[in-house]
Amino acid sequence: MSDRDSAITPTEEKPRSIESDDKKLSDDGKHELNHLDQLHVATRSVVSTEGVIDAAELDRVLDEAAIEAAGQGESNSLYLWGLTFFATIGGLLFGYDTGAISTVLVQVGTDLDGQPLTDGNKEFITSALTVGAIISALGAGIVADKIGRKWTLVICDILFIVGAVVQAAAHEKWTVIGGRFVMGFGVGAAAQIVPVYIQELAPARARGRLTCLNSIAVTGGQVIAYAIGAAFNNVSSGWRWIIALGAFPPIVQIVGIHFFMSESPRYLVKQNKDAEATRALARIYPLATPEQIDAKVGVLKKHIQTENTPLSHRIAKVWTDVPTRRAVFLTSMTLVAQQLCGFNSLMYFSSSLFKSAGLKNPTATGLVISGANFIFTFIPLKYIDRFGRRRFLLATMPCVIIFLICTAGIFHKMLEPTNQHLTEGYPYPTSQTSAMLVFMVFYVASYATGLGNVPWQQGEFFSTETRMIGTSISTAANWSGNLVVSSTFLSLMNAITPSGAFGFFAGLTFVFLVLIYFLYPETALLSLEEVRTTLDGGFNVKKSLKVRKEKIALWKSQKEAARAETSA
Repeated sequence: MSDRDSAITPTEEKPRSIESDDKKLSDDGKHELNHLDQLHVATRSVVSTEGVIDAAELDRVLDEAAIEAAGQGESNSLYLWGLTFFATIGGLLFGYDTGAISTVLVQVGTDLDGQPLTDGNKEFITSALTVGAIISALGAGIVADKIGRKWTLVICDILFIVGAVVQAAAHEKWTVIGGRFVMGFGVGAAAQIVPVYIQELAPARARGRLTCLNSIAVTGGQVIAYAIGAAFNNVSSGWRWIIALGAFPPIVQIVGIHFFMSESPRYLVKQNKDAEATRALARIYPLATPEQIDAKVGVLKKHIQTENTPLSHRIAKVWTDVPTRRAVFLTSMTLVAQQLCGFNSLMYFSSSLFKSAGLKNPTATGLVISGANFIFTFIPLKYIDRFGRRRFLLATMPCVIIFLICTAGIFHKMLEPTNQHLTEGYPYPTSQTSAMLVFMVFYVASYATGLGNVPWQQGEFFSTETRMIGTSISTAANWSGNLVVSSTFLSLMNAITPSGAFGFFAGLTFVFLVLIYFLYPETALLSLEEVRTTLDGGFNVKKSLKVRKEKIALWKSQKEAARAETSA
């Protein structure tokens, strides 16, 4: 049977799921029946001019039908929340292990090789994790396609544990560097796999919000790292405990994966495990009818059958297929922008920077920065699907630029007595160090609301066939930008002064803002398959905004019809 023969045409009779529900539903089930009738109308409304419904449109309709079945509305099942919780432990570990190093660097003293750390030592130790993450990011997608998303996370957990134990027991710099390198493999893979896993589970309406939970977990991990660092600030060899405590969350995730987490339905269908995919979808959408679940599996099979190609072909397609190349460019661009705006210079070196600025408790002050990052990450959690990814970036990036310039300005004023260089022990005025901290908090708040969140929606741009390879490339680009910052920031401040460094970050952010304005399409409320079609024939910013507007109008009309039916 051809695709055309198996498609839904305008002349077909009422779908069996609606007919069967007509017979089964009692008066208490009128709302679900009404919804399914609306689904039938909506399905007919998206039939193409050739008389065949577009697969991406059908998938979107069925996805919405499942989440809204029986009046469930926009709420998500407890099982879906549970899956997201256990998955985002990977994000928490990502945040903890990147945030802990800031406090470790100021507490290690002479515990390594009997000598204090130089700026070069600090950059080398910090960037070792990033090097491991780059290598891991390039291969994690292939591994995840081979053994599955959740078992790839188990490997990440093992790497987290090994890296933490090696570092905590270290007495030489090279041992710490080796431990961070191993941990970097876990961090790089988790940073890529967790968002993709969530995106493949989540309904279109909730995908952005649920993915934001991973960003919240990352920033929460950073807050926990700073809080534990402050608690162990005056404890002998407290830095060892800071690192060692990072071995406990991966144990929790391993237990959750074994006893609770299901594999991504898209991955299961790709592996011809339709029964498992059906069970997973039924738990994610507990109020959906069996017919809706079966239809969803059927749509996934259709997409994956057309995309199920050998690895060499998938790798080649990333570079030869023009829409996929556009997706790689867009996701890599935003993830590099996330790094080159300079945010992680504060995550890695804020304690060292605040110590040089004369603040009495630099670790506790660093907690203010990570706390602001954590708190403002909650804003996109609520509004990213409502306002859209593109709008968040365009609204917040100018603020990032403004507060970077303000930070550069206060550094220039503050460092005039010390020839534009931070000099540890110099009594900088409290009013100026306080202003510096305030501008940094506003800078971090602007970052957390936009650049800290939106780029990790990267999986939306790729088809199932190229998703893991495409996100591997863009995640590696992100870690490459991270490497540039982590390995050069202290040297950059010495070379062009702190004000020059933050001004440089502001200039780079402006360049990325211009690129995003002209090239970055809207993906909020579009199904994963719809997003893919957006990049056919160009970046199609206007087209994406039009599709989003039409879908919002359709949903509003459906809600109004449902309210009218209920009141009648």
